[in-house]
Amino acid sequence: MPRVLIHACCGPCSLMPIVHLRDEGWEPSLFFFNPNIHPAWEWERRLDALRLAAARLDVPLMEECDRPDPTAWVSALGGIVQLGERCRLCYRPRLDRTAALASETGFDAFTSSLLYSRYQQHDIIRREAEQTALRHDVRFLYRDFRQWWYDGIRMSRELGLYRQKWCGCVLSMGEAQRQQQEAEKRRAAQKAERAERMEREAEARRLKREALAARQEAKRIARLRKAQERDPAQDSGVPPSPHDRLAGIGVHEKPAVQAVAEEAGQSFRDGKGQPEPFQTES
Repeated sequence: MPRVLIHACCGPCSLMPIVHLRDEGWEPSLFFFNPNIHPAWEWERRLDALRLAAARLDVPLMEECDRPDPTAWVSALGGIVQLGERCRLCYRPRLDRTAALASETGFDAFTSSLLYSRYQQHDIIRREAEQTALRHDVRFLYRDFRQWWYDGIRMSRELGLYRQKWCGCVLSMGEAQRQQQEAEKRRAAQKAERAERMEREAEARRLKREALAARQEAKRIARLRKAQERDPAQDSGVPPSPHDRLAGIGVHEKPAVQAVAEEAGQSFRDGKGQPEPFQTES
């Protein structure tokens, strides 16, 4: 089985290269050489996470690096701090040492977990690795591991690996902190905008309900007015008297006229139609 030496920047980024190179028939080994990771406690956390990943996946791990010195590394950049250009100077010594070790120890090829990250300068990594492979006469095994990005995230969480918040150098740490602050400001602004929008929408719904209630009340009043115009006595709550009913009967309703007249006469005989007696003051 051919052997491949994987330059490992951290535990989470190494998982998919190990898994998929094994699926291809390669026997992987890990190599931790990352002198540019700052500060020292971050370097240690990443190495510990890589050790855990190597143990869980049963992969040999070689380590070669003293604790980093961020001041010395930044000084070595010679004033080059632009993203991309400074990254090239970070990749180069790590890939060069990996290729040299692979050549010295009889590996068939080398590659890097840096090719997994969506946040790295992928094309620059590939070009630097191809050039260092020529210098050390060893095969560079190029693979684009980014397609398994979410698989790696899920697996790293399942294994309980530490997941870093920035690339590695002290410059990227400052950039990550600024980006985080900007992201928090954007989230706060979005939250305030969302709250304001919800308040506007609630006010619009309230006004809509009030307008609907006003229209319904106007319709109800209009119906009452029409009903009163058709039958004022009924709308006022006063029952119509026999005489009122008689006044509303037409000539063609003569049988009904006689019944109404008899009812009116009966009411008079019973005293219901008698006027109250006139009383004088004593």
